[in-house]
Amino acid sequence: MILQYIVHNYILTADPVGSRALSRRYGINLSPATIRNVMSDLEEMGLLTHPHTSAGRIPTDIGYRLYVDSLMQIEELPDEIMNTISSHMEQTSTEVTNVLDSVSDLLSEVTRLLSVISAPDVSVGKLSKIELVRVTHDRIMVVIIVKSGLVRTINLELHTVISDSEIIEAVHFLNHRLCGLTLTEIPLKIVKRLAGDNSRKNAIVRLFLEFPDKIFDLDSKPEMLIGGARHVLELPEYQSADRFKGIIELIEDRDVIVHLLKQRENGLTVTIGNENQDDQLKNMSVITSKYRVGDHFGTLGIIGPTRMNYSRLVALVDYTSKLVTERVDRDKS
Repeated sequence: MILQYIVHNYILTADPVGSRALSRRYGINLSPATIRNVMSDLEEMGLLTHPHTSAGRIPTDIGYRLYVDSLMQIEELPDEIMNTISSHMEQTSTEVTNVLDSVSDLLSEVTRLLSVISAPDVSVGKLSKIELVRVTHDRIMVVIIVKSGLVRTINLELHTVISDSEIIEAVHFLNHRLCGLTLTEIPLKIVKRLAGDNSRKNAIVRLFLEFPDKIFDLDSKPEMLIGGARHVLELPEYQSADRFKGIIELIEDRDVIVHLLKQRENGLTVTIGNENQDDQLKNMSVITSKYRVGDHFGTLGIIGPTRMNYSRLVALVDYTSKLVTERVDRDKS
């Protein structure tokens, strides 16, 4: 119980915890001397440490891990928070990308930490529809929609004037020949699928034949949303120059977060401090959960200092991921 009280107090105050403070705040029926002895034992076990300038203790990564795995009771989210999240999501456009944008902003606002969301990998999705939108007389926007509801867009320069009838012709032809293939299959089969029928006379179809990898963007990384930088930079942990620089570098180096979210297992996952493989995350904790869009999965979660309210944040991330899945499923049904 002493470790649990220390974790609770440190999360609340960000100050090293002393024996007298524990005794006063939690009414522990032990003398301060006895509490100090217990704290000393916990430190020898590697569960606590103490800053050089303080006699109080703070949890180590191992201490937090024991707390999360064995001592923590997952909080029942207040109705106010659940209603805020659900009502905010209800007011959002039904498109998957808009839902994810909205959730990114909301998670960072509610937690005051970094929110991270990776969109599902579109490349494994089956093509549902291609739309072509005229931008200028010689430029079109290609809208690629997969069956999960995810959308990818790209602008194409045609270097020739195209008529509305050519656009309509290309839309019908491309959808008839390519729908049902996955985006990874299309570049491999596009020549055979689009052969004949004088298809090469259409400038748009010719571009699809010449640049399928570019149009279907197979080398792109899944879309990544990061929010809440201003909130996390207000925390005590990031007031020193080194820590401030570290969080800015993390936000700017999206590859670290892309790599992190690719490693996450199914379900809800908590990694603490040195459990994270990337050096930039060694003094941070990450809580993530998978969400589903059709047959595809993405990941959402929060990143912050190891001093975080795990019991509430685990419940919050889990609730949000389930709500995203339910919302998208309902919109598609």
